[in-house]
Amino acid sequence: MRQNKAWLTAAVVLAASCGDSSTPAAPDDGGPQPDFTCSIPLSQIFSGGVGRDQIPALVRPNLGSPGQTPAGLLDSDRVIGVVVNGAARAYPLPVMWYHEIVNDTLGGQPVLVSYCPLTGTGIAFDPRVDGQTREFGVSGVLYRSNLMMFDRESESLWTQMMLGSQCGVERGKGLDRINALETTLEHWKRLHPNTTVVTTNTGFDRDYRGYPYGDYRDLTNEQVPFLAEGVRWNPLLPPKEVVLGVIDGWSQGVECRPFTDCDAIVYSLKGLAEQGPAVTVNDSVGKRALLITYQDAFGTANAFDRTVNGEPLTFEVVTANPLTMRDRETGTIWNEMGTALEGQLAGAQLEPITDAYVGFWFAWSLFFKSLRLYQ
Repeated sequence: MRQNKAWLTAAVVLAASCGDSSTPAAPDDGGPQPDFTCSIPLSQIFSGGVGRDQIPALVRPNLGSPGQTPAGLLDSDRVIGVVVNGAARAYPLPVMWYHEIVNDTLGGQPVLVSYCPLTGTGIAFDPRVDGQTREFGVSGVLYRSNLMMFDRESESLWTQMMLGSQCGVERGKGLDRINALETTLEHWKRLHPNTTVVTTNTGFDRDYRGYPYGDYRDLTNEQVPFLAEGVRWNPLLPPKEVVLGVIDGWSQGVECRPFTDCDAIVYSLKGLAEQGPAVTVNDSVGKRALLITYQDAFGTANAFDRTVNGEPLTFEVVTANPLTMRDRETGTIWNEMGTALEGQLAGAQLEPITDAYVGFWFAWSLFFKSLRLYQ
């Protein structure tokens, strides 16, 4: 069902002026009007200064040869790496800065890869809703500085960091997450030698070697735009400090989402780097035993469930690059992808945590009430 496109534009205009009302009046254009009730205050939805689709999402992107760095990209570029059914693909941030959303297929499965430059958050989703694959675009509006996507089939709005829809007929529905790793292209290719890489051959004229937001991401830049009056980020860290956040995927049988009382914990990448070239942190979130790994050479943090055969393991670093680890309970040696290489548990695999992603500190502090900072 394709809804009236004018309705989304009208809702954006109303958002700037209608206070806390969550149900704007429908424009009278003579056509059928969709349900555009929102579960978040419209007064906190802001135009990002561009219209719908003016930041063009990619569909079925152009790919380089397996294992190769495409022209126009560098091995030092940061990427969002995704593996589905054994197929690996890298989505370079220089491309994501200008497109924010990629509608793709990987390993025979539909994939939605999203990146919000203002919150620094890259999250991969399964774009199927009620069994049907949706195509997503950039709406041009933001909630608490975070990307609001829309699906072309229902015109509903989906806030990236809220992991689901807040406006329209699909509000209240979530998107399943797919594990994603932010790292350098060099590192990703080492982990996955046959990976494909999204190229800068997008069909759009963009300066993919230029970061389009000036000094916005600098640690000393305290600008946090598009916040409603009274909405404040936690000043415990500089707002643009990069952290890996992990949320408890389930709390008392109910899926954990932002603004709930579920557990969430963040790890400052700067703080981890101060501990050494490679770090393991044995922690927990909710009832889940958690392993955080960090490699300073690539600025890369990862999260795993450290439970094997029903028992939590305790990990320590053996070598820094490539990262290898040993669990204290059995002495088994593991690699950085959580695979047991040799020892009693050889062949075992740690479960990657899909509800873990990198972003700016201010964004995590705005979206999660029960937030713990690892120190």
